[in-house]
Amino acid sequence: MNLLMLLASEFADSSFVRLFTDMNPWCIGLFVLGIIFCIIEVFMPGFGFFGISGTIMIVIGMILRLIFDGDAWMLLYMLLIFAALLVLLFFVFSKILKKGAKTKGSIFYSDIAVPEDKTQGTKDFSAFLQKVGTTQTVLRPIGKAMVGGEVLDVVARDGFIEKGKKVQVIAVEGQKIEVIEIEEE
Repeated sequence: MNLLMLLASEFADSSFVRLFTDMNPWCIGLFVLGIIFCIIEVFMPGFGFFGISGTIMIVIGMILRLIFDGDAWMLLYMLLIFAALLVLLFFVFSKILKKGAKTKGSIFYSDIAVPEDKTQGTKDFSAFLQKVGTTQTVLRPIGKAMVGGEVLDVVARDGFIEKGKKVQVIAVEGQKIEVIEIEEE
């Protein structure tokens, strides 16, 4: 107990002790509110309003503390406390991300638009190659044609083809089915 009293009396005049004992209420308010805003920014990231505002409040609190009976040592102590706080918040935030607590949040959530069990991919139209069909609509140059018992979206290679004309599939590239008009016999 005597050791604590000795340490307390030894450091009573130090800048570190005066940093907290002689602090103006405005400085305390700005410093605490700035810390709260920085914590809010860590847990609810957005446009940076809370982070920037919190940092500005902490800096203004430090400047006011120096104006009201401060010295260079107090500035050093405040900067060290602020840096330690930022490092602590960084480690807390990185631990939260590693555990996956924020991975399903609105900002961090990324997934495909169509569920994997609902999609079948691109249909293979290569079976229609060289088959003959009949146009169901006018091809200008895109339209519909009945080929092999199925109505398909097709593209006329040589411009327009009237409705009811015979066409032959000459090329298939993914979903693009290219046709040409053939002469009826």
